[in-house]
Amino acid sequence: MSHEKVSPLHLMLRAIVYLRQSSAGQVKNNVEGKERQRKMVERPVELGWSHDQVSLLGNDTGNSGSSLHGRDDYQRMFEAVMAGEVGIICALELSRLVRENQDWIQLVRICRYKGVLLADAHRVYEPSDAQDRIVLGIQGAFNEFELAMICERMIEARIQKAGRGELYEALPPGYICRCHPLYEKHPDERVQRAIQKVFDEFERGPSCLSMYDRLIEEGFKLPVVPHGRDWRDVEWVRPRYQRLLAMLKNPAYAGIYAWGRTRTFTELDEDGHAVKKRQRVPRDEWEFFIEGHHAPYIDKATWEKNEQKVAANANMNGNMNKRSPQNGKSVLAGLLRCRRCGHRLHAAYSSGKVRYTCRGGARQRLSPSKTCFAFTATRIEEQFIHQLLDVLSPAGIEAAREAARQLAQRHSQRRQLLLDRLEECQEKEARAAREYKSTDATYTSVRRKLGEEWNEAIRAVEAQQTRLETFDKEQPGLPTVEQQSQLDTLGEELERLWYHPKASGSLKKRVVGTLVEEIIVDVDEQEDEVILLIHWAGGHHTELREPRRRRKPRSSPGDLKATMDTLRKVLPDAAIACVLNREKILTDKGETWTARKVQNFRKTHDIEIFSQSRKDKERWLTQAEAATTLKISPMSVTRLVQEGILPADQPNSGLPAVIQAKDLNLSEVEKAVKGIKLPLPQHPDQLNLFDTTNS
Repeated sequence: MSHEKVSPLHLMLRAIVYLRQSSAGQVKNNVEGKERQRKMVERPVELGWSHDQVSLLGNDTGNSGSSLHGRDDYQRMFEAVMAGEVGIICALELSRLVRENQDWIQLVRICRYKGVLLADAHRVYEPSDAQDRIVLGIQGAFNEFELAMICERMIEARIQKAGRGELYEALPPGYICRCHPLYEKHPDERVQRAIQKVFDEFERGPSCLSMYDRLIEEGFKLPVVPHGRDWRDVEWVRPRYQRLLAMLKNPAYAGIYAWGRTRTFTELDEDGHAVKKRQRVPRDEWEFFIEGHHAPYIDKATWEKNEQKVAANANMNGNMNKRSPQNGKSVLAGLLRCRRCGHRLHAAYSSGKVRYTCRGGARQRLSPSKTCFAFTATRIEEQFIHQLLDVLSPAGIEAAREAARQLAQRHSQRRQLLLDRLEECQEKEARAAREYKSTDATYTSVRRKLGEEWNEAIRAVEAQQTRLETFDKEQPGLPTVEQQSQLDTLGEELERLWYHPKASGSLKKRVVGTLVEEIIVDVDEQEDEVILLIHWAGGHHTELREPRRRRKPRSSPGDLKATMDTLRKVLPDAAIACVLNREKILTDKGETWTARKVQNFRKTHDIEIFSQSRKDKERWLTQAEAATTLKISPMSVTRLVQEGILPADQPNSGLPAVIQAKDLNLSEVEKAVKGIKLPLPQHPDQLNLFDTTNS
C-alpha cells in the first residue's frame, strides 16, 4: 500500500529503521519495548519498499540520546542521508531519535533539502512541507521539555529522600541494608574486625600508601558484598589502594550521612560533543550532613584527622607539606619557609649533601635569574637535630614502652584476622562436605566435581592452619623481660638510635613533622649566617644560627700527642681514628687516620694502649656515659663541659671529653642537672608524639 507522500523516487532509495534504548538496563529489562521497535521494519514495507531495501540500525541501543557521541549507527545514517542514499527514516517515536532539540532540528533540515521522508507508527512526514515541518518542530520541543520535567521531578524526589538520609546507591564495605531504610554494620564480627583494622593501621602509619603496603605484605583481605548480592554473601578480596583511600575519606564510617559530596555537570569536549563529568564539592557546600545517622566504626574527630592526614600527604596537589615525608635524607624538607617571600624552600641533593634554594622571590619579581637566597644545610641540620634530641630525651623510655604495647596490640589483631580466615575456610569446607554428602551416588560426574571442591576446601583449611602456626612461632606477643629491658635501654640512648645506620629516614621525618610546626629561614648578609626560627608544635620558638659558608677542613692540632694520650683513656684505636677523621684532623703527612696509623703513632710517642680495666679503675667516663649516670642527654653534658660547669679533659671542642666520675657529684653540677630536668611547659595545642590518636 503506497502513500500519497511516497514517490517512485523515494522507493528507489533505502529505507532505514532506527532503534533507540537509552541504557543497558533498558536493553536488559525492557524487552517488549525493543520488540515493538523491531516490528517497525514492516512500516516501510507497507509504504511500498521491499524487504531487501530496509536496513535495521540497532547497535546504538544502550547509549544515551543526550549526545551524538558514541552513536555510530546514527552517524552512518546521517552520512547516508547526506549522500542521497535514503528515501525514508522510520522510528517508533521520531522525536526520540535525539534528545537535544537542536540536533533534531538539524536532522529535519537535512531531510528537507535531501527529500527524505520521516515516518512513525501513525503518520508519514515530509520535511519539505511547511505543515509537517511545524508538527515535527513541536514534537522536538515538547520532547525536550518533557525530558526536562521528568528529570526535575526525579531530582526533587532524590533530594527529598536524601534529606531523610535514605538515599544511597552503593554501601561502603562493612555496612549492609536489610529491611530498615537506614543501613547498619555488618553483623559478622569478622567483617567488623577487618574494617576496624584498616583505620587502626592508618593511625599507626604515616600515609595511606604505607598502610596499603603493610596490608598487602600481611596478606590482608577486605570484605565486600558485591552489588545486587545477598548481604550474607561476603567476598574477601585483595584491597586496592583507591578503595582504601575512599574508605579513609568516607564520613559514613563516622556514622555520618553525607549527600552532595560530588556534583555532575555537562560540558563540550574538543569535538563539540556533550560529556558528563563529576567533580568533588567542598565540605561546606554538601547539601546534607546528618550526624549520628548509623552505628560508626570511628568517631567524627578521627575521621577529620584522617582527612587532614590524607590531604597533608598529597604533595602533588600543591606545595610541599610538612607532614608528608619528602624524598632524600634531609629531615627539614617541607618544613623550611622563606622569611622574605613566604614560599617553601626547594631542596636539591648533590654528593650526599642538601642545598636549599628559595625560588619564590624570583617568581614574584618575574626574574628567573635571581633567588632570595641559597645555602647548604649540613651543619645547620646537625645543630637542629641536637636541639630535637634534647626535646625527645625525657620521653625516650616512655616511647620504648609505648612501642612494646603497640606491637603487642598489633600482634593480637593480626592473629585474630588469621583466626577469622581459618573460620571462614572451615565454613566453606563444611558447606562443601554437606553438598557432596547430600548428592545421590548415581550422579557420578556431579559427585566427582563436588569431591574436588571438597578436597580443595580441605587443603585451604590446612594451609590456613599452617599459616597460623607459623605466625605463632615467628611472631611472639608480649616482649620478654630481657627484651623490655633492652627497649628501655634504647629509650635512654636516643642519640645512638638516631644515628644508627638502620634507623628509618621516613620515621625521623615523621618525628620532626610531629614536633615542629614550621621553620622560618633567613640569611644575615652582614654576618654571613643562616638563621632558623623553629616554631614548635606547642607554641614555643627557638632560633638557630650557623655560618653560611663551609668551613675548611681542620688539620692536626698543635699538640697531637696530648690529644692522643687523652683519647686513649676512653677509646680504642679504631674509635680514635673515627673521631679524628670526623673532626677532619689529619696526620702529620696530611692523611686520614686508620687504626693502624693510630697504633703506630702511639708506639712512636710511647703512649699507652686503651685498657678497659684501667678505665674502670680510674673511673674515666665519656659524655654518653656521664649522661647515662646523670639521666640527661649527651648534648646537655657537652653544654655543661663547654660552660665550665663540669670539669673535663677535652683537647678539642669537637672531640670526646674525658670526665672523672667523682666530678659528677659537684654541687654546681647537681644544681645544673636539676635545672635541665625541669619539665617542659605544656600547651593545650601541644601534640603528643606517642599518642596514636594524633598520628
